[in-house]
Amino acid sequence: MKALLLSDEINHFHWSMLKSVLLVLSLLPLSQFFINLVQGTDTSSQIVLGFLAISIFSAFTIISFYSALNATVMQINLQSVSSLEKQLVQIYRYLPMLCLTVMVSYLATQI
Repeated sequence: MKALLLSDEINHFHWSMLKSVLLVLSLLPLSQFFINLVQGTDTSSQIVLGFLAISIFSAFTIISFYSALNATVMQINLQSVSSLEKQLVQIYRYLPMLCLTVMVSYLATQI
């Protein structure tokens, strides 16, 4: 698919950034779901559900971290783009890791 304003490589980079940020932002509803699930069960099954919730949430956090890290170190060819686009890409590449840092900090203070 040909992009109108940006090169194809930068357009692909942009979509991978959006996917990574959405993956990170989905940690908040997932954590809320697990908190409500554990609090809504009786005490005998809270240990099992808590362990399951922590396991799934940890795996999802690791996948989010890997996605954000992969988006941060993604190699793109910036030879044919302007210097303004180069600067924007250099700043934009750290957005998923910044979102992950903010989300984990928020969840750490709320839980």
